[in-house]
Amino acid sequence: MIRLFILIPLMFLLACGPKEDSLEGRLIIYSKKVKDQPNDPEAHYQLGKAYIEKEEFQTALHELNEATRLKGDYGEAYREKGIALFYLKHYPDSEKALLKSFKLNPTQPDIATDLGSIYLKNGNMKNALRYLKVAQTRNNNMHIVFNNLGVASEKAGKDKQALKFWKQALEKNPGLPETHVNMGVVYEKMGQKKKAIAVYQKALELDKTNAMAHYNLGVIYAKEKDYPKAIDEWETALKFDRKDESILNSLAWGYEKLGKRKKALAKLKQSIKLSPYDSKTHFSSGRIKYDLEDFDEAIESFKKAVQLDPSFGEAYYRLGLTYDIQNQSYDAISNLLVTELVFHKAKKMDLFKKTRSVLESLFAKYQASREDFKDLQVPETLKGYDLHKRNQIRTSKEK
Repeated sequence: MIRLFILIPLMFLLACGPKEDSLEGRLIIYSKKVKDQPNDPEAHYQLGKAYIEKEEFQTALHELNEATRLKGDYGEAYREKGIALFYLKHYPDSEKALLKSFKLNPTQPDIATDLGSIYLKNGNMKNALRYLKVAQTRNNNMHIVFNNLGVASEKAGKDKQALKFWKQALEKNPGLPETHVNMGVVYEKMGQKKKAIAVYQKALELDKTNAMAHYNLGVIYAKEKDYPKAIDEWETALKFDRKDESILNSLAWGYEKLGKRKKALAKLKQSIKLSPYDSKTHFSSGRIKYDLEDFDEAIESFKKAVQLDPSFGEAYYRLGLTYDIQNQSYDAISNLLVTELVFHKAKKMDLFKKTRSVLESLFAKYQASREDFKDLQVPETLKGYDLHKRNQIRTSKEK
């Protein structure tokens, strides 16, 4: 899936020219000040800001937490804390910190832009537009405001309006690789692949380390079934963003397409470490293990998938088939009976009929019947559901 950039004001990331000396100098100065005066909220705040500039967001968050602990009404520290949380992908916590900053210091030039960004990220379009409109009146960091208005427009299905906002963003700051990437997303949606590729390449001219530009280029190549080229782009993207499970999952898919299942499995293992509660990743891992005939490990992956998502019919189905391979009759049939319920409840009737057909063959194979499974344990979401019950139509005379 091709993705968009939502920006939050970080002027140092967009500045031109060397900054390393002054940054290192501030890190030394404020690290010493924090050591000498550990109860000085200003020292922790300045050190946290410096670590954000260094893109060490977890360390920055630690210092900013200290600043807000020592000074509960420190609006600027809450704002920086919100920015650190944004880049750590802790979006609900980022929203809370930025709202606190807004309440403490509503006239801060960029706080409305910040809130527009985080509400956009959290899917609250109403509040995102509300704060972005406020940000427009403040005439500060307008390239970011226009970029995010473009994202909001794209999410509302207004692609031409989105492109108009992004062009305004580039008029304010032509060196924004993220905005070029966003334009590529819409061009690709509109079927203008050459334009999409051109703007992704422009983004990479501006910033060759832009992981999302490489990732989105890979998606285009994958759609054209040029899997080696897609993998090259995704591997490059991974070099620049090793904590993005979407890149890892795409690589796993690509390697599987090329028949390189062990490589695919290795990528999924990395993805699970980053996002252990993603049922689909566990399912994909189990499916490849099944193909590699590692049935015990496949069962563990499928079981994890259904634990995380009790309505994951495909995972129950695969679990049943894997138990059947091992001639574990009760587990094979019981999981397929659950599959049958899940698909029927979800009105996936083709899959329901397919499951029922497999069940009938297993009943014959193991000389069993439905009566043998009358005490079957089902997930909470399926308790009381009867697939034999039909909707009844009543007349107005019936009570």
